[in-house]
Amino acid sequence: MKKYPIDTDATTSIFNVRPDLSSEEALVNASEILASASAMANEQAFASSGSQRLQTFGLAQLIEDSRLLVNVALEKSIPISS
Repeated sequence: MKKYPIDTDATTSIFNVRPDLSSEEALVNASEILASASAMANEQAFASSGSQRLQTFGLAQLIEDSRLLVNVALEKSIPISS
């Protein structure tokens, strides 16, 4: 097995965000990820029943609320000129 040098600056995360990622790019990507998560949660909720259905719809609502907040932040960071 190949041994890799220990990087003391490495985080515990497997994935990292590019350091040069702009706030706008981050917000756009977050919005897209949340839209996908919302679609998956809603699809799962419709396929479920009982308390699992209610919990999944609740999760879908939290995801959608988060997406709306991200979209507001994105709109404020990119003012539309009139």
